[in-house]
Amino acid sequence: MTDLSKRSLMKVAALTALTSAVLIGCGKKEEAVPAAAPAPAVVEAPKPEPLKIAFAYVGPVGDGGWTFAHDNGRKALEAEFGDKIVTSFVENVPESADAERVIRDLAGQGNKLIFGTTFGYMEPMLKIAPDFKDVKFEHATGYKTAENMRTYDSRTYEGAYMAGVIAGSMTKSNKLGVVASIPIPEVIRNINSFTMGAQSVNPKVTTSVVWVNGWFDPPKETEAATSLINGGADVLFQNTDSSAVLQTAEKLGKRAFGWDSDMTAYGPKAHLGSAIINWAPYYIKATKDA
Repeated sequence: MTDLSKRSLMKVAALTALTSAVLIGCGKKEEAVPAAAPAPAVVEAPKPEPLKIAFAYVGPVGDGGWTFAHDNGRKALEAEFGDKIVTSFVENVPESADAERVIRDLAGQGNKLIFGTTFGYMEPMLKIAPDFKDVKFEHATGYKTAENMRTYDSRTYEGAYMAGVIAGSMTKSNKLGVVASIPIPEVIRNINSFTMGAQSVNPKVTTSVVWVNGWFDPPKETEAATSLINGGADVLFQNTDSSAVLQTAEKLGKRAFGWDSDMTAYGPKAHLGSAIINWAPYYIKATKDA
């Protein structure tokens, strides 16, 4: 081998070694750093839909008595549960075929808890309940139930008895008068309790009753109260929904009681007391159950 050939081979070997060194060095220099894993996206759980609750009222919310008390209970629900519920109501729903239509419509609108607040809704609600198994029906003052329908009531006879004790002590004529709505068990029970309370302190007391055959009918209630006063009654009791009886007693200079709500303002001089129903505790319980 000539010197030239040896030198050429040595140059090639040197260049090869240099290239390898450069490639190795470059490889270390440009080594990629693993990218950080992206943070998982935060997915908020969907907010539960509010429970839709509906009330069917036999009278107007401004009746000052029965329906007014129930609507106060509805407002207490809103204050208790906030945006977890949505409430609505239909007032002046008669105890007739209209009740079935209205309550069925409330169920069809997606309400899952429905309160029917008068005795006469019992049969319509009982008929509707099987068609809406996912709806809870609550019937005030009734006695029939179903798988998804239950009843509730207040011990109104206790307030009636206490009113009787006061009436028996206050009467001068020993004649008491009652303006009564519809002759169903709860109303008869209240009249009996009122009379028994009065006779517990004054055995001479007698009670006269005039039926108006309706829950909310101010003109008829006024007429009945006037008739009782003209017949000698000087203290009046009522199992009707308006303030007409107390207002009549105020006008004619006699005494009377409020019923279902505080009616003091309607006849402050005549007013001896009001048997008030607070529906809020039960409505809150029923909503929690639902």
